[in-house]
Amino acid sequence: MSSPNITYIPNFYSQEECNEMFTKLSKCPFKQPIIKVWGKSYKPLRKSCSYGGMDIEYEYSGHCELPLPWNRTLWKIKSDVEKKTGFEYNFVLLNFYESGQAKIGAHKDDKPSLDQSVDIATLSFGECRDMIFSKKGCKSVRQALEAGSLLLSPLSLV
Repeated sequence: MSSPNITYIPNFYSQEECNEMFTKLSKCPFKQPIIKVWGKSYKPLRKSCSYGGMDIEYEYSGHCELPLPWNRTLWKIKSDVEKKTGFEYNFVLLNFYESGQAKIGAHKDDKPSLDQSVDIATLSFGECRDMIFSKKGCKSVRQALEAGSLLLSPLSLV
């Protein structure tokens, strides 16, 4: 049984850069969306907002994210990630977790609007969080996502 293919880059940003970005990003207009899971509507513990190209709509669990125009901090992050990965990104979904109880459960990022050839780039600017990746026929992988780290995962994985 093989393992899912992920790339983990610790210390993509220094602790000082991470703290600065966290402070700036925490001022983004986060909202608590209403989502539907298994036919039931609820508000998750996490808050979110999105930025990107104005021609993009990202829908998940019955909720549609309409992106705001890129701000200076996110433009820098976008540029840094693109230089490292060689991919171009046109959208970011920011999740803000106020406590250790807030999380995202198992899900698939398999929306037809997503480019299957571009890895999902996940960055953390707060507390360390475990991410678990699983794919049918593969052994699950648990990866601690530390502040300032970058994790790349193919869409076909999740």
